[in-house]
Amino acid sequence: MDAPIVKATLQAAFLSGLSNILAQGITCYRSNPHLRISNNVPALLNTFLGTIDPIAVFHFAFFSLLSCPPNYLWQSWLEGQFPGYATSLPPLEKEALVDDATTGSNTGTDSNSNASKRGKSTGGAMTEKTTPSSPTQIVTKAKKTLNLRNTAIKFSLDQTLGAAANTILFIAGIALLRGHSLDSIYSDLQTKFWPMIFAGQKLWPMVSVMQFTVVPFEYRTLVGSFVGLLWGVYLSLVSGGK
Repeated sequence: MDAPIVKATLQAAFLSGLSNILAQGITCYRSNPHLRISNNVPALLNTFLGTIDPIAVFHFAFFSLLSCPPNYLWQSWLEGQFPGYATSLPPLEKEALVDDATTGSNTGTDSNSNASKRGKSTGGAMTEKTTPSSPTQIVTKAKKTLNLRNTAIKFSLDQTLGAAANTILFIAGIALLRGHSLDSIYSDLQTKFWPMIFAGQKLWPMVSVMQFTVVPFEYRTLVGSFVGLLWGVYLSLVSGGK
Protein backbone atom coordinates (compact mmCIF):
# COMPACT_ATOMS: atom_id res chain seq x y z
CA MET A 1 0.00 0.00 0.00
CA ASP A 2 1.43 3.32 -1.09
CA ALA A 3 -0.67 5.56 1.18
CA PRO A 4 1.16 8.46 2.84
CA ILE A 5 -0.09 7.30 6.25
CA VAL A 6 1.59 3.92 5.76
CA LYS A 7 4.91 5.51 4.80
CA ALA A 8 4.72 7.86 7.77
CA THR A 9 3.95 5.00 10.15
CA LEU A 10 6.85 2.86 8.94
CA GLN A 11 9.24 5.83 9.14
CA ALA A 12 8.07 6.62 12.66
CA ALA A 13 8.44 3.00 13.80
CA PHE A 14 11.98 2.77 12.42
CA LEU A 15 13.07 6.09 13.94
CA SER A 16 11.41 5.25 17.25
CA GLY A 17 13.29 1.96 17.48
CA LEU A 18 16.50 3.73 16.54
CA SER A 19 15.94 6.37 19.22
CA ASN A 20 15.61 3.62 21.84
CA ILE A 21 18.87 2.03 20.66
CA LEU A 22 20.59 5.42 20.96
CA ALA A 23 19.13 5.89 24.44
CA GLN A 24 20.43 2.49 25.51
CA GLY A 25 23.82 3.49 24.09
CA ILE A 26 23.80 6.67 26.19
CA THR A 27 22.88 4.68 29.30
CA CYS A 28 25.67 2.18 28.62
CA TYR A 29 28.15 4.99 28.09
CA ARG A 30 27.19 6.67 31.35
CA SER A 31 27.27 3.45 33.37
CA ASN A 32 30.78 2.43 32.25
CA PRO A 33 33.05 5.29 33.38
CA HIS A 34 36.17 3.13 33.28
CA LEU A 35 35.65 2.44 29.58
CA ARG A 36 34.86 6.10 29.00
CA ILE A 37 38.02 7.28 30.66
CA SER A 38 40.21 4.82 28.79
CA ASN A 39 38.63 5.77 25.45
CA ASN A 40 38.42 2.08 24.65
CA VAL A 41 35.82 2.34 21.91
CA PRO A 42 35.86 -1.34 20.85
CA ALA A 43 35.36 -2.45 24.45
CA LEU A 44 32.56 0.05 24.98
CA LEU A 45 30.89 -1.07 21.75
CA ASN A 46 31.12 -4.72 22.76
CA THR A 47 29.66 -3.88 26.15
CA PHE A 48 26.78 -2.02 24.54
CA LEU A 49 26.00 -4.80 22.05
CA GLY A 50 26.00 -7.27 24.91
CA THR A 51 23.58 -5.27 27.03
CA ILE A 52 21.13 -3.94 24.41
CA ASP A 53 17.55 -4.92 25.16
CA PRO A 54 15.74 -5.89 21.92
CA ILE A 55 12.41 -6.08 23.77
CA ALA A 56 12.63 -2.39 24.67
CA VAL A 57 13.43 -1.55 21.05
CA PHE A 58 10.43 -3.58 19.94
CA HIS A 59 8.16 -1.85 22.45
CA PHE A 60 9.07 1.59 21.10
CA ALA A 61 8.77 0.57 17.45
CA PHE A 62 5.48 -1.24 18.02
CA PHE A 63 4.03 1.68 19.99
CA SER A 64 4.83 3.98 17.05
CA LEU A 65 3.04 1.60 14.68
CA LEU A 66 -0.05 2.02 16.83
CA SER A 67 0.21 5.73 17.65
CA CYS A 68 1.39 7.22 14.34
CA PRO A 69 -1.84 6.67 12.31
CA PRO A 70 -4.13 8.58 14.72
CA ASN A 71 -1.51 11.33 14.99
CA TYR A 72 -1.30 11.57 11.20
CA LEU A 73 -5.09 11.81 10.97
CA TRP A 74 -5.05 14.44 13.71
CA GLN A 75 -2.64 16.59 11.70
CA SER A 76 -4.71 16.06 8.55
CA TRP A 77 -7.85 17.10 10.41
CA LEU A 78 -6.14 20.22 11.78
CA GLU A 79 -5.00 21.27 8.30
CA GLY A 80 -8.42 20.53 6.81
CA GLN A 81 -10.31 22.49 9.45
CA PHE A 82 -7.80 25.32 9.81
CA PRO A 83 -5.75 25.63 6.58
CA GLY A 84 -2.66 27.75 7.00
CA TYR A 85 -2.95 29.57 3.68
CA ALA A 86 -6.70 29.92 3.21
CA THR A 87 -9.61 31.18 5.27
CA SER A 88 -11.48 27.90 4.93
CA LEU A 89 -11.77 24.85 2.70
CA PRO A 90 -14.96 23.54 1.10
CA PRO A 91 -16.26 20.27 2.63
CA LEU A 92 -15.13 18.16 -0.33
CA GLU A 93 -11.60 19.54 -0.11
CA LYS A 94 -11.46 18.80 3.62
CA GLU A 95 -12.60 15.26 2.86
CA ALA A 96 -9.98 14.96 0.12
CA LEU A 97 -7.22 16.02 2.52
CA VAL A 98 -7.98 13.15 4.90
CA ASP A 99 -8.66 10.65 2.09
CA ASP A 100 -5.29 11.35 0.49
CA ALA A 101 -3.53 11.00 3.85
CA THR A 102 -5.07 7.61 4.54
CA THR A 103 -5.24 5.98 1.10
CA GLY A 104 -3.05 8.05 -1.21
CA SER A 105 -5.65 7.41 -3.91
CA ASN A 106 -7.58 10.68 -3.98
CA THR A 107 -5.33 12.34 -6.55
CA GLY A 108 -5.42 13.07 -10.26
CA THR A 109 -7.92 11.07 -12.28
CA ASP A 110 -9.37 9.25 -9.29
CA SER A 111 -10.44 12.42 -7.54
CA ASN A 112 -11.93 13.79 -10.76
CA SER A 113 -13.85 10.57 -11.20
CA ASN A 114 -15.12 10.59 -7.62
CA ALA A 115 -16.11 14.24 -7.89
CA SER A 116 -17.93 13.57 -11.16
CA LYS A 117 -19.96 10.88 -9.42
CA ARG A 118 -20.76 13.26 -6.58
CA GLY A 119 -21.74 15.90 -9.12
CA LYS A 120 -24.16 13.52 -10.84
CA SER A 121 -25.73 12.57 -7.52
CA THR A 122 -26.38 16.25 -6.77
CA GLY A 123 -27.93 17.06 -10.09
CA GLY A 124 -24.71 17.82 -11.95
CA ALA A 125 -23.93 20.95 -10.00
CA MET A 126 -20.29 19.96 -9.63
CA THR A 127 -17.87 19.76 -12.51
CA GLU A 128 -14.24 18.70 -12.85
CA LYS A 129 -13.22 22.36 -12.88
CA THR A 130 -14.43 22.72 -9.27
CA THR A 131 -12.82 19.48 -8.12
CA PRO A 132 -9.53 19.58 -6.19
CA SER A 133 -6.88 17.44 -7.86
CA SER A 134 -5.09 16.61 -4.59
CA PRO A 135 -4.91 17.86 -1.01
CA THR A 136 -1.37 19.13 -1.45
CA GLN A 137 -2.52 21.13 -4.47
CA ILE A 138 -5.39 22.45 -2.38
CA VAL A 139 -2.92 24.10 -0.03
CA THR A 140 -0.74 25.20 -2.95
CA LYS A 141 -3.64 26.80 -4.82
CA ALA A 142 -4.77 28.71 -1.73
CA LYS A 143 -3.70 32.29 -1.43
CA LYS A 144 -0.08 32.34 -0.22
CA THR A 145 -0.72 34.56 2.78
CA LEU A 146 -0.36 32.90 6.16
CA ASN A 147 -3.64 32.81 8.03
CA LEU A 148 -2.52 33.80 11.52
CA ARG A 149 -5.86 32.95 13.12
CA ASN A 150 -5.93 29.41 11.75
CA THR A 151 -2.27 28.88 12.56
CA ALA A 152 -2.80 30.05 16.14
CA ILE A 153 -5.78 27.70 16.53
CA LYS A 154 -3.83 24.73 15.15
CA PHE A 155 -0.87 25.53 17.39
CA SER A 156 -3.07 25.84 20.47
CA LEU A 157 -4.93 22.60 19.84
CA ASP A 158 -1.75 20.72 19.00
CA GLN A 159 0.12 21.92 22.07
CA THR A 160 -2.74 21.31 24.51
CA LEU A 161 -5.07 18.49 23.45
CA GLY A 162 -2.55 16.84 21.16
CA ALA A 163 0.37 17.04 23.59
CA ALA A 164 -1.69 15.81 26.55
CA ALA A 165 -3.19 12.90 24.62
CA ASN A 166 0.17 11.81 23.21
CA THR A 167 1.85 11.96 26.62
CA ILE A 168 -0.88 9.93 28.32
CA LEU A 169 -0.94 7.37 25.52
CA PHE A 170 2.84 7.02 25.60
CA ILE A 171 3.09 6.52 29.36
CA ALA A 172 0.15 4.10 29.48
CA GLY A 173 0.98 2.36 26.20
CA ILE A 174 4.60 1.55 27.02
CA ALA A 175 3.58 0.42 30.53
CA LEU A 176 0.91 -1.89 29.09
CA LEU A 177 3.40 -3.39 26.64
CA ARG A 178 5.69 -4.08 29.60
CA GLY A 179 2.90 -5.84 31.46
CA HIS A 180 2.49 -3.28 34.25
CA SER A 181 -0.60 -3.29 36.45
CA LEU A 182 -3.25 -0.58 36.28
CA ASP A 183 -2.15 0.76 39.66
CA SER A 184 1.42 1.03 38.38
CA ILE A 185 0.25 2.81 35.22
CA TYR A 186 -1.79 5.28 37.27
CA SER A 187 1.26 5.95 39.43
CA ASP A 188 3.39 6.50 36.33
CA LEU A 189 0.84 8.97 34.97
CA GLN A 190 0.94 10.93 38.22
CA THR A 191 4.73 11.09 38.40
CA LYS A 192 5.72 11.37 34.73
CA PHE A 193 2.95 13.32 33.00
CA TRP A 194 3.84 16.88 33.99
CA PRO A 195 7.63 16.47 33.81
CA MET A 196 7.25 15.15 30.25
CA ILE A 197 4.82 17.94 29.33
CA PHE A 198 7.20 20.60 30.65
CA ALA A 199 10.16 18.96 28.91
CA GLY A 200 8.19 18.85 25.66
CA GLN A 201 7.47 22.57 25.88
CA LYS A 202 11.19 23.18 25.37
CA LEU A 203 11.07 21.53 21.95
CA TRP A 204 7.67 20.93 20.38
CA PRO A 205 6.20 24.46 20.34
CA MET A 206 9.11 25.60 18.19
CA VAL A 207 8.68 22.55 15.94
CA SER A 208 4.93 23.17 15.63
CA VAL A 209 5.45 26.79 14.62
CA MET A 210 7.90 25.68 11.93
CA GLN A 211 5.59 22.89 10.76
CA PHE A 212 2.51 25.09 10.50
CA THR A 213 4.24 28.03 8.80
CA VAL A 214 7.07 26.93 6.49
CA VAL A 215 6.93 23.12 6.08
CA PRO A 216 4.56 21.89 3.33
CA PHE A 217 1.87 19.54 4.61
CA GLU A 218 3.21 16.50 2.77
CA TYR A 219 6.61 16.84 4.49
CA ARG A 220 5.45 17.57 8.03
CA THR A 221 5.40 13.98 9.20
CA LEU A 222 8.90 13.35 7.87
CA VAL A 223 10.29 16.47 9.54
CA GLY A 224 8.45 15.62 12.74
CA SER A 225 9.84 12.08 12.67
CA PHE A 226 13.43 13.30 12.51
CA VAL A 227 12.85 15.72 15.38
CA GLY A 228 11.06 12.88 17.14
CA LEU A 229 14.25 10.84 16.90
CA LEU A 230 15.84 13.17 19.47
CA TRP A 231 12.64 13.32 21.50
CA GLY A 232 12.46 9.52 21.42
CA VAL A 233 15.89 9.31 23.02
CA TYR A 234 14.59 11.47 25.87
CA LEU A 235 11.42 9.38 26.19
CA SER A 236 13.48 6.19 26.26
CA LEU A 237 15.63 7.54 29.06
CA VAL A 238 12.56 8.72 31.00
CA SER A 239 10.61 5.49 30.51
CA GLY A 240 13.66 3.54 31.63
CA GLY A 241 13.92 5.59 34.79
CA LYS A 242 17.24 7.16 33.79
